[in-house]
Amino acid sequence: MTPTIDHKAAETSPATDLATAALAVLAASSGPLTVSKIRAKLQAPFRSASLEELTDTLQRQVAASVLVQYPKYRSQQDRFWDRPMEAHLANLFRETLEEGPLGWTELRRKLPAYAVDPLTRAEAVLMELVAQGVLYRHPRTGKRGGDRFGLQPPDAKDYLRPELSAVFCDLQQLGFSEPQLRAAALELLHDEEWSPTEAAETSSGQQLEGAQAASPAPVSAGQEALAHEEAQAN
Repeated sequence: MTPTIDHKAAETSPATDLATAALAVLAASSGPLTVSKIRAKLQAPFRSASLEELTDTLQRQVAASVLVQYPKYRSQQDRFWDRPMEAHLANLFRETLEEGPLGWTELRRKLPAYAVDPLTRAEAVLMELVAQGVLYRHPRTGKRGGDRFGLQPPDAKDYLRPELSAVFCDLQQLGFSEPQLRAAALELLHDEEWSPTEAAETSSGQQLEGAQAASPAPVSAGQEALAHEEAQAN
């Protein structure tokens, strides 16, 4: 005789109680959930639980350090998750930076107030994500502002483009055409003997020679005193 299984009894067995069912919902969630959302995702036999009963069950799990209770956000209900705030912050950073790199000031403005309180915790999580290679630091693009952070490594073209534009504009004022400058730049880049280091050293040497030629001869203490006396006499 084939044994039969009482599915209803199995679904409501002590092994699958309300707390276990709620934990399963939160384990599958990518972030904290309100009590109402948790109940909506419960297995059918547990959806009849009242919000008060479910809240009491969740808070007992918080007291046992199984769950973490999160601040209210866009709802009057507390939220719960099975991971600490640091994991939630990491998700918030990734979601916010999907639109593109942001500086720290812009980034924290887009985060919920509770996420940057305390600020030191948010900064520590951000730096840890950079250290792990999850996020990337982007050097600032101008004289103002600070570094930015993004989901992808910085692209050298984003930094080279404005610098080249400025160089081209300066040289065009000397009479060179844009096609001439493009051709010269490409020729330099394909020249195996040219390198940015050599160019910088040559430029520095020329500047040093010019500065030495333009600098006045040293003035002796006697000359300084004489000049001072003449100034007083006048």
